[in-house]
Amino acid sequence: MKKLLVAIFFIASVSVAYAQENVITPPTKKALQMREQNQYRLQIADTITMPFEVDRIKRLSDDDILTKREGFFVTGFPDIEIDPIRGLGVGGTAFFYQNRDANDPFFYYTPYRYRLTTDFKFFTNGRLQGGFNLDVPYLFNSPWRLRVDALYEFDPNFQYFGIGEQSLRSLEEFDQARTGQAPAASFGTIDSYLDNLARARTRNGGLVTNTHYNEIEIEEMLFNVLPERVWYGGKLRFMFGYEALFTRTNDWTGRVAEEAFDAMGNEVEAINEQTLINKDAIARTGDGSTQGSTWDEFNISGVNAIGNNDWFFTSMLATALIWDTRDLEPDPSKGVFLEYSHEYSAPWLGSDFDFNKFMVQGQYFNTVAKWRGGKSRLTLAGMASFGYVWGNNINWLEMFDLSSQAEAGGINVLGGDRSLRAFRESRFVAPAIGLVNIEARFRLYDFNALNQHFAIGVQPFYDMGRGWDNLSNVGLSGWRGAPGIGGRIAWNQSTIVRLDFASGAEGSQFFFGFGHIF
Repeated sequence: MKKLLVAIFFIASVSVAYAQENVITPPTKKALQMREQNQYRLQIADTITMPFEVDRIKRLSDDDILTKREGFFVTGFPDIEIDPIRGLGVGGTAFFYQNRDANDPFFYYTPYRYRLTTDFKFFTNGRLQGGFNLDVPYLFNSPWRLRVDALYEFDPNFQYFGIGEQSLRSLEEFDQARTGQAPAASFGTIDSYLDNLARARTRNGGLVTNTHYNEIEIEEMLFNVLPERVWYGGKLRFMFGYEALFTRTNDWTGRVAEEAFDAMGNEVEAINEQTLINKDAIARTGDGSTQGSTWDEFNISGVNAIGNNDWFFTSMLATALIWDTRDLEPDPSKGVFLEYSHEYSAPWLGSDFDFNKFMVQGQYFNTVAKWRGGKSRLTLAGMASFGYVWGNNINWLEMFDLSSQAEAGGINVLGGDRSLRAFRESRFVAPAIGLVNIEARFRLYDFNALNQHFAIGVQPFYDMGRGWDNLSNVGLSGWRGAPGIGGRIAWNQSTIVRLDFASGAEGSQFFFGFGHIF
């Protein structure tokens, strides 16, 4: 009898436990609201009437629609970073977004209704940068878009390794050209090359150094107004506008150098000897002429003579023709982006310069795998760009980006955080530039916190690029390239936090910033 009671008790206990484990818990009120909202959004996305034709290929993915935040919100960070050139940087970046709500027809076809970006940062080397950008797609529910930029930058250590195919020289060849003799040792990294430049030497009873041999101090102010019109369901875009750029420079030749060191490693005051840009741009023949230099060959100017503090003015008209089938501009999962852009500057526009500049680029995005119900994915992404600048009088700084009208905010060449990420900023510069970036973008996990949506991912990448003196030299040999790995955080979809590490023939670099590089 006792054994029977124990058996009955055991069976009853197991039955109760099984029932408890398999009981269907009623959904919470929040879960029901979320389920209703999801059903409503997907239904509206398929049935909503647009003010004019927008191709369905531009529609956001279901996952992006379900996680998109409504209304006005702000994202951003207090920004603290270590730059390989400029040291510690302190500042902040803020993004102000307006998405409106799920009843807005463009909620399902645009990353935002408007975005205002503000940025400010100060570095320990004295670099100061700041500005704002306004971007309004489908202005007043029309086929028009408006972009406005205002930027300021002061940089005492702007990098200059020459212009033209001469910038492709190895670090040892740079040192040999500077000293006129074979280098005493090879330079395994850019850091060892720069340490060698910073060594102080005794000359004519005083200390001299080449600390700033590959640098110049610059100051810039830029203003852009760029309207844009779309056709063919938003896929064809025509952009035009105006850019005003004010620049001035201050050469380091003859000034007291920072961070010069004696043979014991002690910091000392020393006079900086002639810089590379001074040789190329100011005193090639000793009389202020650039005859015989690449600056003379390419008709480049725009560097202030020593003691001259005047501003140079570049007045430009800009235009671009774009074919765009991407689904979400800040973080695409599919589509292509094809662009031809052209910039034109001439004295009749009030400009101090006279040149033309074009860029062609193609971008491709394809999600090849999804898991976790589509919340995680692998997207293959690639970009190929080519640019060329020519004219009777070219502002030298126009050689340092493929196009300031590129949608990502300009593509600097070649080196740094937005092109060849393993190489020093502006390491390779020439009138004709080719650049290729390939990335595998893994979105691994997403979650909500503090009423914000976040998605975390990693992406291995490979960058390669090359510069040429003219179009007839363009070819497949001599390209520079390096791999890297990056981390990404998508914050409310439209803000992409970027951390990249790349390593190549001249060393390694780490970067923190916002937005994919393409």
